[in-house]
Amino acid sequence: MNIGLKVLRFLGPTFLFFGLFVVLPPLLISFLSGNTNNIFLYIFIGSTMYSLLIMMTLRKRKLNYTPKDGFLITFVCWVLISTVASAPFYFAGMPASDSFFEAVSGLTTTGSTSIRDLSQLSDDILIYRQLLQWAGGVGLVIVVIAVIPAISGGMKVLQAETSGFADKSFSPRLRETARSLLLFYLGITFLCCVSFYLAGMSFFDAAAHSLSTVSIGGFSIYNENFGYFDSPLIEVIAIFFMLVSATNFGLHFLAIIKGTLNFHLKNDEIKVFLVLLFFVVMFSVLYLLVFKNFELYDALRVGAFQSISIVTTTGFTNGPLSEMGVSAPLLIVFIAFIGACSGSVGGGMKVWRIILLFKVGFNNLTKLMHPNAVSTTKLNGEKISSAQIESVFSFLALYIFCFIIFLLIIVFQNNDFYSAFSATAAAINNLGPGLGLYENNFSDLSSVGKYTLSLAMIIGRLEIFGVLILFIPSYWRS
Repeated sequence: MNIGLKVLRFLGPTFLFFGLFVVLPPLLISFLSGNTNNIFLYIFIGSTMYSLLIMMTLRKRKLNYTPKDGFLITFVCWVLISTVASAPFYFAGMPASDSFFEAVSGLTTTGSTSIRDLSQLSDDILIYRQLLQWAGGVGLVIVVIAVIPAISGGMKVLQAETSGFADKSFSPRLRETARSLLLFYLGITFLCCVSFYLAGMSFFDAAAHSLSTVSIGGFSIYNENFGYFDSPLIEVIAIFFMLVSATNFGLHFLAIIKGTLNFHLKNDEIKVFLVLLFFVVMFSVLYLLVFKNFELYDALRVGAFQSISIVTTTGFTNGPLSEMGVSAPLLIVFIAFIGACSGSVGGGMKVWRIILLFKVGFNNLTKLMHPNAVSTTKLNGEKISSAQIESVFSFLALYIFCFIIFLLIIVFQNNDFYSAFSATAAAINNLGPGLGLYENNFSDLSSVGKYTLSLAMIIGRLEIFGVLILFIPSYWRS
């Protein structure tokens, strides 16, 4: 009973945030257009009334949260919010599986879509899709950086998620941390919107695409995605804000507060991330020049934008991925498994885990050659404990296990391996576009496949442990 009250209480502010930031704007747009969308009205009223009820009944009730509560509450919130978020799509005429897939893809900032033709959607539904991604991005940051630390042992979790910079860049108080994050997120969203507008987008287009850019979401309001604008300047702006959102928010806080980029320059993760991006871009450009006969300008433009977008797990495109051939897109999707940096809104396994894997591997090779040598694994100059290393290897093992299970399910839905592999990778890495059959959208995927990939998106967004722990019998024992 107590855990039930904790879930209900936690859902109060969550639904309030959802109603005010995600549902209200499209409701106002539909109202101003003279054709009020009743489903938005009903969700807004329901969310507001529920939040008020919780405030009046449970807000002052003292409830002690444990790590066990945190995992369950987080997962339940994602599933319930995704279910409610699917309603506008369902009442717009989409099947239940497509609606849920679209809602989960938005909230997890994956960017995969089951919609064939976006031009058939009204403006209120289009901006709603974008807001789902924006709310999903900031929501995840608040849960990981603010809520879960409060539930699971304070600043230790926060420090682990931000590579040791949390104690310097964020306030140890929960509310101040959440407010700081939200203000920063609002700030870069505003700057991105203004930049897009000054670069030639209409205000509606700039607002819509800034929401999905800073959240590393990948949704667009056009079938051609960023190719619709055919603007190198707009693409450069998008690249800049994708990189900002794919790197550690703690580092950005420090840069703003201290007025220096020294913390960025000293951070192992961001250096490896940028070097990796450089080599992926160079490979893509050279591949387009040599094997696809692109002109240098076009190769640079397509190679840079597509590579950075996918490696950061954003998923924007400025043209069909198929025009890059087979090898280049497949390599980029493989690299996207690494994902973005810790403390960011990006998906994937995170760069810091890959760094530790390689460091441990090289240390073991050194021990084979010099058995008596004493070696330690360090990240950003700090020694990494054996417990953290074990956690990384456990994460990798579970990640591979989950990927294989999801892949087999998708393959058994009458999909070729190439398409199934890319679809599963896009889901669990919160990447967005697939390859092969699912390069443009996932409308042809079976209902079972859509629900399967929806679960993969949630598991990927919550970084596996937070979901799989719920399936361990000992978790449910007192």
